Amino acid sequence: MTTTTTPDVPSAVLHLAAWADGPAAERDALLAGYLSSLEQLADPRLLAESLAVGLLHDTPEIRRQALAAAVRLAPDLAAEAVGWALADPDETVRTPALAALAATPVLRSAGGPAALHALLAVLGRAPQQIAAGAGNYVTVADAQALASARTLLADPDLAGAVLEELPVPLSADRLPSRLSLTGMRHIPAGRLRRGTQPGQERSWDELGEPAIGEVAVEGFYLDTCPVTNDAYDAFVADVGEQGHLWCHPDEPRNTDHTRSTADDPRCAGDHPVAGVSWYDAAAYATWCGKRLPTEDEWERAARGDDHRRHPWGAQFRPERVRGLHSVLGWDGDAALDRQAWLRRLEDLSVAQLPALTGPVNLPGGESPFGVRDLCGNVWEWTSTRFLDGLPIQPRFGTMDPGDLWGEWSAEVSVRGGAWSSPPALLTALSRAGKTLVTRSPEIGFRCAVSESEVPGR
Repeated sequence: MTTTTTPDVPSAVLHLAAWADGPAAERDALLAGYLSSLEQLADPRLLAESLAVGLLHDTPEIRRQALAAAVRLAPDLAAEAVGWALADPDETVRTPALAALAATPVLRSAGGPAALHALLAVLGRAPQQIAAGAGNYVTVADAQALASARTLLADPDLAGAVLEELPVPLSADRLPSRLSLTGMRHIPAGRLRRGTQPGQERSWDELGEPAIGEVAVEGFYLDTCPVTNDAYDAFVADVGEQGHLWCHPDEPRNTDHTRSTADDPRCAGDHPVAGVSWYDAAAYATWCGKRLPTEDEWERAARGDDHRRHPWGAQFRPERVRGLHSVLGWDGDAALDRQAWLRRLEDLSVAQLPALTGPVNLPGGESPFGVRDLCGNVWEWTSTRFLDGLPIQPRFGTMDPGDLWGEWSAEVSVRGGAWSSPPALLTALSRAGKTLVTRSPEIGFRCAVSESEVPGR
């Protein structure tokens, strides 16, 4: 279909295209004129163009009516229209699209392959599970999708052709309703006192007193350990097979999610993933039905109800955290000021170091809530903008990465310190801002889930 208007487009179609908001009676009158005009169009190209006006309208009711008109008036075009509707954010639009797909034979024959592909992705299920009706189907649209998928799978020629193109069966863990909490810890709702408390020594990277000293944090779940290279590489392999189904819509052009450390033998499978951008981390989180934690969630998980300086307590314990002292083999209590540390890093050749990261799940370093490795090994991406503490809202996908340097709104908070950090930065307070396209061997991530996102709660 095309949305390029021509002089032959009826005025009723143009009036509807120009309408954005107003009383329901006005909308209904315009919609009636639009639908009446569609009935009178004999030119298939003009009909397709006019249908596109309604199918792409901002108003859900108009999209629903345009879809019904497409199914009734242009079955040969309706398969594409149903494909659009399957991706509609409004479930009241998706539901009739799915119902039409299941009930209209010509739609199944004209658009069956594309529809079955879409349904498998929407349901996140292998064909055997769809046939059995297994899964967490909790809405009307779920039921309609299940019925449509069953109908399409019952056609052996269609199902065979589509399934033959799938490298692997779609798994069940790619939507929030199918996520697994295995390997996660529950962090109950509570208060977080941000930053250094009175009488405590301030970290090098603390810019000053936080704008808001104490906040309430809702209950959530957090990965016990950072995401490992093995786990992340499985995601990359799936993207290679299935395509970029889980990626952030603002993701830069030609993104390749392969970590920059993939060819580094020092970064073993059980080490925390590093060399990934914020976009990489966000895509992985979506892939497994989770998200990145906010900065406040990360800090609450690390500091507990007593707002401690380190996840394990008040004092630095070098054996419980992997930092520069571990990598270089010197006393973790060695006092380095900021300038001395920077000079040490200036002289450091990363390529010549025998090791960078170490295995996750280092003993003794867990927080009061049982979360491990929150300090050291790798800094961790969050979903919070660095300078103002608001949620990151990427809008940089069409920009070249070099254009983002110095753009404050593209800087994301990372927390906890890394293998390259001195003791002063290996705390539950340490934070830094990194441009979201940064891929560093010092930055990884872990995932979170809100209590409200967990099915059955």
